[in-house]
This record gives sequence, structure tokens and C-alpha cells, in this order.
Amino acid sequence: MKNILKNSLILILLIIIIMIKDYIYTYMDKKEYDFNFYKENELNYYKKEYQELLNIKKDTNYLISKIIYRNIYDFYNEIRITKGKNYNIKKGNLVVYENYLVGVINNVNNTSSTVLLLHNSKLKLSVKINDTYGILESKDDKLYVRNIVSESNIEVGDIIYTSGLTDKMENIPIGKVKSIKVTNDKLEKILEVKEFVNLKDLKYVMIINEKSE
Repeated sequence: MKNILKNSLILILLIIIIMIKDYIYTYMDKKEYDFNFYKENELNYYKKEYQELLNIKKDTNYLISKIIYRNIYDFYNEIRITKGKNYNIKKGNLVVYENYLVGVINNVNNTSSTVLLLHNSKLKLSVKINDTYGILESKDDKLYVRNIVSESNIEVGDIIYTSGLTDKMENIPIGKVKSIKVTNDKLEKILEVKEFVNLKDLKYVMIINEKSE
């Protein structure tokens, strides 16, 4: 009697498996299709996005690179990218995203490089606002432009660019003037900067490989 019951249960299970087999296969095929569809669309999205950037930057010598490492404890200060000496990357090359400056190459290995982001306190850049020049730096996770004489004609909302006074390409937009403070001695203006790029959203960047002539 027990054997009959056991065999009956096995038979019932086999019948159930046969009945739902096609459903399971159909479901798995759909999941695989959905996965491939989404991955292909994601790839096409990035291809389209960076093709547009190619058009924007077609007059410059640059390389597109993916970010491969970002320390969560140093999130806004530094990234590592997948281009190095094998692509002729050099220390000091500017790094941009969607045509806006986000950092500068610091260390270069054979197949990767480290980028100092704008909020890194080690980074100091020569910049210009209208016809006035100053130094961009970070303090307490905020960006400032210093060394601006108090008589300078600068207003909130003015755009800040790389100056071109050093070996860095000029006229790369960085951000805009968020607020203006005059020092107690009335000799200097300190500009707080609102950068154009939200650094937490970076996935890919472009490296400008040399200064345009």
C-alpha cells in the first residue's frame, strides 16, 4: 500500500512538472531576453551620449575613459580611470565631463591614472572670470576663487573658466559665481563657486591630452 501511494505521488509530480515545463522555459527565455534588451539599450545610450560629446569636442585631442575605482571615504576627491601611459596620458592633463572641467590627472601608471577632482584640497587651478584672473581651490568641500582684486567687475552668475595662463587649455567652463565676499581689509574678493557637474554622478570622463594651439 505504501509503495502504491509513493508511486502515485511520484507520478503526480511528474505530470505537474510536464505541465509547467513549457511555462518555466518561456519565463526563463523572457527574463534572458529582457536582460539582454536592457543591457543593449544601456550600451546604445552611452554610445549615443558620447557620440554627441565627440561632436562637441571634435576640435580637441581627447580620450574617453571609464571610472574603475572610487574610494567611498574619498568620494569627491579622487577617481581612477582606465587610461594611462599606454594612451600617452600625462600628469596635468585636464579631465572633463559633458564639456565641463571635473579634475586633473595626478598619477599615471601603464594602464590607469588617478584624477584629482575639483574638491581635492591639493588642486589649485588658474582661472578667469570675464577679464579677471584668480586661483580656484577647495576648502571644507566648497570651491572658491581667491586672489581677485576688490575692484574687479564680477557679479553672481558669471561663468568661471580655465585661464590658459599655464600649460592647461583655456576656456574650459568650471562653474559659476555663487556668492561674493570682500575681505576685511577690502583688498580681495573671495568667490564661492557652484560647479556645473555633480561629481557623484560621474561614470565616464574625457581626458584632454594636450593644450590646443
